[in-house]
Amino acid sequence: MYRRIILTAVLALIAGAGAVQAQNQPDISSLSVSAVIDPSVTVGPIKPMNAVNNGPDIDDEYQMNDFRILNIPYSRTHDASDGYYGERLVDISDVFPDFCKDPDNPANYDFRETDAYIKTLIDSGSEPFYRLGQTIENQTSAKYNIYPPKDYKKWAKICEHIIMHYNEGWANGFHYNIRYWEIWNEADLDQSSGRWETNPRTWGGTIEEFHKFYAVAAKHLKKRFPDLMIGGPSYCRIQGTKTYFPQFFEYMRDNNVPIDFVSWHKYGAEPSVFLMEADIIRGWMKEYGYEDAELILNEWNYRRFKNADAESSNEIYNRETRRNIKGAAFGGALMCAMQHAPVDMLMYYDARANTNYCGFYDYQTREHMPPYYTFYAWSKLKGEECECKLEGGVGDIYAVSSVKDGKTVLMLVRYNGDNNTCNIATVKVSVKGCSLDKAVPIHLTDYQHIYTEIPLFPNEDGSVSVKMNNNSIVTIEF
Repeated sequence: MYRRIILTAVLALIAGAGAVQAQNQPDISSLSVSAVIDPSVTVGPIKPMNAVNNGPDIDDEYQMNDFRILNIPYSRTHDASDGYYGERLVDISDVFPDFCKDPDNPANYDFRETDAYIKTLIDSGSEPFYRLGQTIENQTSAKYNIYPPKDYKKWAKICEHIIMHYNEGWANGFHYNIRYWEIWNEADLDQSSGRWETNPRTWGGTIEEFHKFYAVAAKHLKKRFPDLMIGGPSYCRIQGTKTYFPQFFEYMRDNNVPIDFVSWHKYGAEPSVFLMEADIIRGWMKEYGYEDAELILNEWNYRRFKNADAESSNEIYNRETRRNIKGAAFGGALMCAMQHAPVDMLMYYDARANTNYCGFYDYQTREHMPPYYTFYAWSKLKGEECECKLEGGVGDIYAVSSVKDGKTVLMLVRYNGDNNTCNIATVKVSVKGCSLDKAVPIHLTDYQHIYTEIPLFPNEDGSVSVKMNNNSIVTIEF
């Protein structure tokens, strides 16, 4: 009897372990998705989801040619003064080193390194998106230029002359017609923690001081340059009690401050969270009367946090991911998702080849890494976005299609942040009014392929079917 009880218990344990093991096994059942493209129905332009921060090194023809190949539309100038392009450029404190001097005197400005940098961006085919302000100061031993200016109006006048230099030829300048001018960067970063008082990184004052400062600068610049896009504030705290966006909008509304574009920053691992933040900000814009302004996510990249509430993350894992196929698929998924969101532009951080945020290149060899091909795939989308209806694969499959001069292009991305996702997705693609009768070449980027051309043979109904592993990008040109 005793042996029988023991045997029964052992068998129960084995059965229970098997059930637990079965529950923990990854789902390997196939995923079936259909994508139906209608080139006759257009839904708006392909947005500049492939803009970036910074870009090629000065006179680096290899990187400059990459920019032209990728067709990068805009390059934001934030953090340019960390030594990659020079030592004294872009930041107000570098272009106008002595704040006590006369802002109307050209002799008090040093445009030399900034001129070379801006010319490199323009020669690469990209329009500068000029950040007026200061580079983040992460060092703890000393702080220099991230404190509120002593005279807000004078600071605005200095910015006015910088714009004059690049757009009106002032001080032996240029006529580049740079349209976007952003006031400051991440003034909210250290506000909720109180760090701004002891160890500020971006704004060594109160958020109320920043709002007053922004209002003075925006009013002055918009009055002087009514046809330019003046905006900000590039806040990086959006969700929960940490956000200062409502106070920003309220102050600007109450003081009749014009805003041409609203910018914000987000680093994460799930496109759905980015979409949620875009909707939240758009809601505030409508509530406070700025619904006509553009909404621009002008810093983004992959960053996975240890848990939902932590400020820490596994940076070694993040750095690896930003350069591998998972990072490439994440970027492609975000670009596709934001194309369909109330967002006007994305700006990837960062295109400087030596930073751990740049996924385009290997550190040492400058070999192209998978995220480079995400941007190359996006460059194939031209003209107008046309209708593409997806069925199945919600949260896994992302798609954008375009049409121009009778040519239809589809970009498909499969991304699931769960590294255990290992099943195959079969995406059946059909084009309304077109029955395919010969092989269609696609370009595939995944763990085994880097923008590799592969022929797809038509199904009997004139469609084609493409099989996609998790973290893969497909471009099809019809």
